[in-house]
Order: sequence, then structure tokens, then C-alpha cells
Amino acid sequence: MDRDKQVLEKIAENIADLKSEEVLQGIKDALDKGFTAQEIMRDGLSKGMETVGNRYEKGDYFLSELIMAATVMNEGMEALRPHLKGGLTANAGKAVIGTVEGDLHDIGKNIVASLLRSAGFEVNDLGTDVPPARFVESVKEDKPDLLCMSTLLSVSMFKVKETIGKIEDADLRKHVKILVGGRCLNDKIASEMGADAFGEDAWDAVNKAKKLLEKRPSS
Repeated sequence: MDRDKQVLEKIAENIADLKSEEVLQGIKDALDKGFTAQEIMRDGLSKGMETVGNRYEKGDYFLSELIMAATVMNEGMEALRPHLKGGLTANAGKAVIGTVEGDLHDIGKNIVASLLRSAGFEVNDLGTDVPPARFVESVKEDKPDLLCMSTLLSVSMFKVKETIGKIEDADLRKHVKILVGGRCLNDKIASEMGADAFGEDAWDAVNKAKKLLEKRPSS
């Protein structure tokens, strides 16, 4: 059976170049050559997203390219889903994400969720307009390593602090790292609210997520 890894390298290249049709064809070719869905995910899709991140950090790509990359990535993951045995292996950790109550913006949240998945996280996306009690319920039931909250509106930013307070009241705070993002927040505000980190943009959020979980003591 042909196991030439050039097919995976081509998938990574096409992800980085935002070529959706070529990525889907590459996935089909890789499956035909005997590569597992996990191998395609790790050495094709995820490698391509790493290149996207590098280009974004260097200023070669901007928000529009990140959005497109996230879309192409999601299409690739959907194509792989029927071939995954037991689902994706989430080596990086488990994350819950949502936009806080009173805010219906979801573009930034969706990009972060996609990038987290590409980085190996298992992600439970609660959507938008999520009340504090729903976040608490998800932390209690899903037992995530990371809780991500987004808000773009100053009128709803207090919901971040309220949610963190309710997580503390439920005696769950020590079990989860909290990452927040949104244009009405910054490092200082995030810290004052009780969050562990602030993501300046989608790519920064993913990098902060990785660093937060690296620092967690093994249980």
C-alpha cells in the first residue's frame, strides 16, 4: 500500500493556502492510500493550520484569512468524521466555549473554537447569549480543562465576572482554567474579573490556551 506522506504534506499546503476543494480531494486521496483519519488530522489539517498561524503572526494573513482557514478546516474535519474510530483524539485537553449572556456575536468565538479543535482540543461550543448558570452547568457536567468566554459588548462584559463568581460559588474554580476574549476586554480587566488569561485575538487565544494547560499540575 502506498504510504507516501507527500499526500499529507499537500493537504497541509492547501489548508495553508485556503484551498477548500483541494483539501477535500487530498483527504480522499489520503484515505485511499491507507492513511488513518487521525494521521490526516495530525499531519495534514493541523500542520496546515500551524502554517496559517505563522502567517498570521508575521502579518501575512489577517482576520479574513483566519475565518477562511477555520471554514476550510471545519470542512476537512467533517469529511473525516465518518472515518474516525471513537472520534477525534483530544490530546490537548477539553474546552467549553461560549459568548456570554446578552451578546449574540459569534464570529470570533467560532474561529477560536475551530482553531482549538485543530490544535487537538475537544470543544463543546455552547453558542451565544449563554447565561452564567449554563456555563456553570457545563463546567460541572463536562469537566473541561478550559473555559473560554467571549464578549464584544461593554454592556455584557460584566457577565464574565458574574460567571466566574458563580463558578467559584459552585466550588469548581480550582478545576478549570478560564480564558476570556473580546474587544471590550484587556489583560488588566480579565485579571480583575478573575480570569487566568486574555486572548487578544483568535490565534493569541489558542496560544494562551496551550500555555495555560501546560502549567496545570498533573492530577
